[in-house]
Amino acid sequence: MHSQQLVNLKPKVQTVIDLLAKNDRENAQLFALKVSEEVENLIDEVVLDDHLIELSKYQVLLTHLLLKIQNGSH
Repeated sequence: MHSQQLVNLKPKVQTVIDLLAKNDRENAQLFALKVSEEVENLIDEVVLDDHLIELSKYQVLLTHLLLKIQNGSH
């Protein structure tokens, strides 16, 4: 896994948050699922513990966002 792939996750997660803030739950959910899949794939490739820790943070955040989307709360 390249460090740039990790850096690229931040704006993607921010997009999910922005869509949720605009109450665009459908697109927020679709994009969150796409980014979650990307995180899962990166976790499978990770070699460094630091990267695994960072990816785990994104995984937890995306899970939390998906729960918020499904429950319809902010």
